Amino acid sequence: MIRRAAGLVVALSVAVAVVTTQVASAGVAHAQQSGEVRRVLLISLPATSWGDVQAGDDPHLQQLFTQSAVADMITRTAGRKSSIAAGYTALGAGGRASASTLLAPQAFETTEAYGDSTAGAVYRQRTGVEADGGIVHLGVEALVQENAAGLYDPTIGALGDTLEQAKVPRAVVANGDGAQPVVDQPLQPYQRAAVNALMDSKGRVPAGRVGDDLLEPDPHAPFGLRTDNDATYRAFSDAWRQGGVVLVEGSDLLRADLYSEFLTDAQARAEKLAALHRVDELVGRMLADVDPAHDAVFVVSPASPRRGSGLAVTGIRAPGVEPELLRSATSRRNGFVYVIDVAPTILGLLGLDVPKEMEGRAMEVVHGPARDQRVTTLVHANEEAVFRDSKVVTANNIVLVLSIALAIAAALVARARRRGAGAVRFFALAVLGFMFATYAAVPLHFGRSDNAAAYFGFLLVAALVFAGGCRLLGGRRPYRPLAIALAVTVAVHVLDLLAGARLELNSVFGYSATVGIRVAGQGNITFSQLSAAGLLLGGLAVWRRPGRRTVYAVIAMLAVTLVVMAAPPFGGDFGAAIAGAPGFGLFAWLLLGRAIRLRTVVILGGVLVAAGMLVGIADLLRPRDQQTHIGRFFDELLNGAPGDSFLTIRRKIDANLASFGGTKLLWVLPVVALLVWHLWRVRGGTIRPLYRAVPVIRQTVLALVVVAALGYALNDSGVAIPAVMALVFECALVFVALTPSDGPVSRWRDYSAVPAPERWGSEGESQPGSAIPVASSS
Repeated sequence: MIRRAAGLVVALSVAVAVVTTQVASAGVAHAQQSGEVRRVLLISLPATSWGDVQAGDDPHLQQLFTQSAVADMITRTAGRKSSIAAGYTALGAGGRASASTLLAPQAFETTEAYGDSTAGAVYRQRTGVEADGGIVHLGVEALVQENAAGLYDPTIGALGDTLEQAKVPRAVVANGDGAQPVVDQPLQPYQRAAVNALMDSKGRVPAGRVGDDLLEPDPHAPFGLRTDNDATYRAFSDAWRQGGVVLVEGSDLLRADLYSEFLTDAQARAEKLAALHRVDELVGRMLADVDPAHDAVFVVSPASPRRGSGLAVTGIRAPGVEPELLRSATSRRNGFVYVIDVAPTILGLLGLDVPKEMEGRAMEVVHGPARDQRVTTLVHANEEAVFRDSKVVTANNIVLVLSIALAIAAALVARARRRGAGAVRFFALAVLGFMFATYAAVPLHFGRSDNAAAYFGFLLVAALVFAGGCRLLGGRRPYRPLAIALAVTVAVHVLDLLAGARLELNSVFGYSATVGIRVAGQGNITFSQLSAAGLLLGGLAVWRRPGRRTVYAVIAMLAVTLVVMAAPPFGGDFGAAIAGAPGFGLFAWLLLGRAIRLRTVVILGGVLVAAGMLVGIADLLRPRDQQTHIGRFFDELLNGAPGDSFLTIRRKIDANLASFGGTKLLWVLPVVALLVWHLWRVRGGTIRPLYRAVPVIRQTVLALVVVAALGYALNDSGVAIPAVMALVFECALVFVALTPSDGPVSRWRDYSAVPAPERWGSEGESQPGSAIPVASSS
C-alpha cells in the first residue's frame, strides 16, 4: 500500500506537469508594445482599492477601467506597511525603497517661498546644482542616504534619469498638503511625494505644478482644503502639450487617507468616496484630451490605505493592450503586480530599454474572467488576503496548542502502557489534518463573508474528517493510516504547485499579497510540510516494505517533489532547491546502502551548490522580463557589482535572525524535543528499540535534521521552517510510538525475510536501510 501510494504521487505529478505546461503555454498573452505610444498619462489614486471603485459613483474611472488591463497593486516596498512617500520613491526607482525621512515629501516649484528664501535657492545651497525652473526635491540627498544604508539600495530617480537620457519630457501635477495642528504626532504640512516618482537622481522634474495654487479652501473637506480641479486641469494641459510622461495625482484621496485617523469608520468612508468622486470629475476632463490610438493612460495607487491593510488599484489603457488582467515576472500570478513594476512598464510602453538596476519587471497582459467579473475578482482577492492576514496569528497559536496537547497526551499514554493509545493516534492524524485543512479552505473563500467562526469550524471538522478517512482507509494495517496521511500531504502539495499553487495564496500557512514577499510558487511553510512528509513517507515505506522497488519508488517520489518545489514555473523556491537537494540526496544515498565518508559530505556540499546553480541559471536563461528573483540574483552575481549580491544575502540573514522574535511556532521545537526525550526514556516504550534496530529510521531522522537546518539557514522564514517540520515529525513519532508492534523488534531488522525478487543485490552487498557505516575517506 505504501509503495503504491508513493508510486501514485509520482504518476499523478508527472501527468499534471504535462497538462499544466500545455495549458500555461496556450493561455498567456503578452502585452503588445507596439511602439505607437507617444505620451503616457500617469494617474495616481493614493490609497484606493478596487472596493472603493466598485462602491463609488465614478463613471469616468469605471469606463476607463472597462477599457484597461487591470490588476491588484501590491504596494509593499522595503517594509510591510509602506507610506505614500515610500510608494512613490519605489515607483521612481523601479525597486524596493524606503522614505521615512521627514524630508521625503518636500518638493517645490523653484519659485516657491521656502523660509526666507526660495525653493530653488535652497536646492542650490543643498546640492550645488543650479535649477532654472520646474520642480526640485529638497530631501533628495536624505532619501539617497537612507536607502544606501538600507537592505535594498535602489537607484533613487532611475525612471527620471532614463527618461531624461531618452529626451522624454516629464511633469508632475500634485499637491496633497494639509496638516492637523493639534495631535500627538503632527502630520507634515507638505505632502508632495508624487514628485519622487518622476524626479531624476538629482531631485529635479523639468515641468509641472505642485504649488498652493492647485488648492482651494473647503471647510467640509479634510484639513479644510481640496484640489482646485480647474487649476489642476490647466496645469495638466500645459504639461500634456509638451508630451512625454505626465503624472497627475488625485490629491484629495491622499488628504482623505491622511485625515482618516481622526474620523469614525463611517465618516472616513464617506470622505474617501467624496474625494474619489471629485477625482473622477478631473479624470473625465483629462481623458477628453487623450488620444486612445497613440496615448497610454496608466492608473496606479502607490500605497494602500493607512487604516487597515489591503491591495490597491492599477490599470493600463494603451494601444495594443487588451482589456484583460495584468501580471509581471515579479508577481508571477495573474491579477497581481507590484508598485516596483510601474517604471519598467512605462519604459516598455515608450519602447525604451529598462536599466539593469531596476528590480521590477514590465507588466504583461494575461487572459482573465469576463469583463463584468474582473473588478469583482480583484475585490475578492483583496478581501481574502485581508481575512487571511487577520487569522495567521490565531492559526499559529492553535498549532502550538495542538503540539503541546499532543505531546502531553502521548507522554501520558506511553507511561500508562497504551490505555487510550488509539485516541491519541487519531489525534496525531487530526493535527496533520488541521494543516491540510488550512489549504483545503482556500477554494471555499471564507474571506468574502469575513466569517471567522465558519472558517475555524471548517478547519476543525475537516481535520477530524481527514483523520477518520485515514483510519478508515487504513483498515487493520497498523501503520497504513499514517502512510495515507503523509501521502495525501505530499500529493496535494505537489499537484497544487504543478497547477499554479492555487492553494498557497491566502492560506494561513501559505502567503498573501498584502504582507507577503511572494505571491506565486511555494511558500516556506509549505516547503516544511512537504519535505518532512516526503522524507517520513519514504522512511516508512522502506521500513515496512523493504526492497529494491520500494527504494526506487521513494527516490523517484523525492526527485519529483524536489523538481516541482524548485522549478521556476512551478514552486520557484530557490531555498527549497539548495536546502532540499542535500537532504534528499543524503537519504537516497543511504537507502542505496552507501556509507557516509568524508567524500560523501563533500559530494553533498557539491549537490547543494549544483542544485542552486541549476535552478538559478535555468531562470537566468529565461527572457529578462520573465525572470523571477532567482534569475535576478544570479544576474547580480554574475554581471553586477559584488555589493548587489551581498545585499541579497544580507537581507536573507537579517530576515532569518528576525524570525526568532516573529513567530510563536518557535516553541514547537522545545515541545517536540521534550517529547522525544520522554519517549526515549519511558519504560517499555518502542522508540528506543526501534531507533536502534531499524536503520532506516535513523537515516530518516538524519535527513530531516539536514533539511531542517539548511531550510532554517537559507530561507527568510528562518526558525518557522524547522518548527513546522518538527510538528509533522511529532505527529509521525506519536503514531509510531503508540502503535502496537506486529512482531519482535528483531524481526524489523531481519531483511533476509524479503522474497528473493525483492532483494537488493548480490550476497555481501548492503541492503536498503542497513546500518549507517561512518568511515574516513581513506
